Amino acid sequence: MVNIRCHKEVAAAPHLVLETLLDHPRLNRFFNAQFKVVQSAVHPEIHGGSGCIREVRMLGIRFYEQILHADHSAIRYQIVGDFPVKQHHGEIRLRHNTDKQSTRVDYHVRFAAPAYVPGFVLRRLITRDINLALTRLEALYATC
Repeated sequence: MVNIRCHKEVAAAPHLVLETLLDHPRLNRFFNAQFKVVQSAVHPEIHGGSGCIREVRMLGIRFYEQILHADHSAIRYQIVGDFPVKQHHGEIRLRHNTDKQSTRVDYHVRFAAPAYVPGFVLRRLITRDINLALTRLEALYATC
């Protein structure tokens, strides 16, 4: 199993970070991929939350992710099926830091690498992409 953990402090309240990360069609601002909602959330009190399925296109491949849970402290999602990786689970935790008036974003992904790509290669690529996305998210809320 490949485990990836990244974190970043973002100068915004958790509810703003949550709304930003659930704005699926605009996630390309942070990730090097295109996103499209193919099924709306089951519980509309959090737009883009639980039950939402999004199509992800990157590097010439297409796959689907489903939001399993979303609230003001966490987003949990998984890739639907076993492509491009198996047993995928993602979790983004949002922790309010009252001292700094910010949110600590903890991003954890785990999955089984396919036989045709070594796990250490995927770990390196995905870690780089998540760190870049978190840096872009941080920049969105940075004060000048």
